[in-house]
Formats: sequence, C-alpha cells, structure tokens
Amino acid sequence: MRVSQSQESVLLGAGSNTAAGSHGWGGSGRTCCGAAGTWLLRAFVFAELPESWADMQEPLLEGMCFTLKYLGMTLVEKPKGEDMAAAAIRRIVATARVGARKFQKVILTVSPRGISLQDADTKEMVENISIYRISYCTTDKLQNKVFAYVAQSQESGALECHAFLSPKKKIAQAVTLTVAQAFQMALDLWEATHAGSRQDQPLHPSCVLESSEASRPCEPVPAGSTP
Repeated sequence: MRVSQSQESVLLGAGSNTAAGSHGWGGSGRTCCGAAGTWLLRAFVFAELPESWADMQEPLLEGMCFTLKYLGMTLVEKPKGEDMAAAAIRRIVATARVGARKFQKVILTVSPRGISLQDADTKEMVENISIYRISYCTTDKLQNKVFAYVAQSQESGALECHAFLSPKKKIAQAVTLTVAQAFQMALDLWEATHAGSRQDQPLHPSCVLESSEASRPCEPVPAGSTP
C-alpha cells in the first residue's frame, strides 16, 4: 500500500530547518517535567501565551480537535528533552517509511484533562491520556509536520513517544501550543481548587515548538488537505 504524497514529503525529510530552530518555552518562568500521578512545583521556562488566551479558555475546556495521522510509537528512556524526542521521531518515521500500511486517521482532542484519541473513521475511542501522564510534547524542527508527545504507559509504566503527521506545519505547531495551553489551564484550575492548600502543585510538562501558533476551537482539520 502506497503512502500518500503528503505523507511521502514529510517521511522523506522534506521540511525546512528554520534559522531559529526548535526551542523551549522562552522568557522567565518555570522549568517543567512531568511525572505520572504526582507533580512537584519547580521553577520552569514557559512561553508567553497569546493575547487571545482568555478567549481560548472556554472552548479549550470542552476540547480542541485536530485530525491527524498516527505514525507510531517508540519507547524512550527520558521523560523530556529535545534530543531525546528528535531521535524518537526519527525512529518512528524510519519505521513508517518501510512499513506497507495505511496510517490510522485519528481525531486528537486536547483539554485540561489530557489528550484523547478517536478513530476518525469508526469513531471508536482509541485512548485517553491523562494530563498527569504526559511529560513532553514537541513539533519536530526537521520533520516539521510531525507532532509528538511523551507519556507514561498506564499499563507498564514505560515512557512512550507517540508521533502524528499533520497536513501542515502550522497545524503541528498549533497542536503543541494547544497542549501547552491545556496544561496552563489545568494548573490554574488546580490552584483555584486548592487555594491555601499545602499540597504539591501539579506541574506542566515541557512543550517545544518552532513558533507560537494559536489553535482553533474543536473543528477537525482535514488530514488530506494540501500542505
């Protein structure tokens, strides 16, 4: 089974490596890393949210949807890190290139609860990933239509990197920024609920992208659209 033209372009390495490159959240703030179940507060580096952030909060509570194609998964040893993620994405893409299979089209929904995956054709729920299990997300700077996240498996406890192909670079960036916004909202909701409490605060995972792209409300993006 042949890979579609848009898939071939990203899997064969088409994609610009911008001068700025991929970067962690800039500016002052906190450094974040995730752990399943319990998060400890630390200083973290986090990008400024867009000016329209307040307007995005209500639709994000319900979930922001993106239609992507699932490339695959590989195990990783670290919960976060740009080099780790880049190497994992390379392994996933290399496997996808040689595999004679059709990529599964999924609807990826981001909310303060986490990430959910639904089969776009059958509407069957594939997986729900709690926000507490996610430690890292990124838009790869070489395969720039690829969005990936690292999460701890609920069954085995292993760290898994999952990668998805988007129809456009901007959509991959939008997914990454939307995940970051979801973590910010989750922290805000936690702080509002536990005001005055001495309990440890939940912590954002690291999210890395080339540039901040605002996301849109829950309107799935056609995966077959022209990049």
